[in-house]
Amino acid sequence: MASGRDYSSRTTVQKLGARANQRVEVAGDVGTGLRRGLKDAIGRGLVRSGALDGAVVLVESLDQGQEALERYRPRLRDTGYLWVVTRKRGHEAYVNQMQLVPLAKRLGLIDNKTCSIDDERSAIRFVVPRALRGANESRTAA
Repeated sequence: MASGRDYSSRTTVQKLGARANQRVEVAGDVGTGLRRGLKDAIGRGLVRSGALDGAVVLVESLDQGQEALERYRPRLRDTGYLWVVTRKRGHEAYVNQMQLVPLAKRLGLIDNKTCSIDDERSAIRFVVPRALRGANESRTAA
């Protein structure tokens, strides 16, 4: 059943859930506006190493999707998020986001939201399930 909520007034950055002081990494062509908006929302520069509160990553093949999941999962804090951005249907580099779900599940991540980024890109969010949070705390305490 639809929730009846209207999110049309929210910006893409708000829909992605970026908040002040988060450690966020962006990789790939997610669009200059989105990259800039994320930096404004977190109030700091983007990071390239260490533990992450969030990551926004463009992938243009299933192999790249698997590589991104494997690369970012160990750095993701238990309450963090990984937005995997893909091209929309009709683009030569289109990736069916649902094919990423079983790959993520094997790494202890679940999908819980999708978001249209712009006319060319959309994203799917992966998070650590609540039941697994705390199991990786020592690994991501940096």
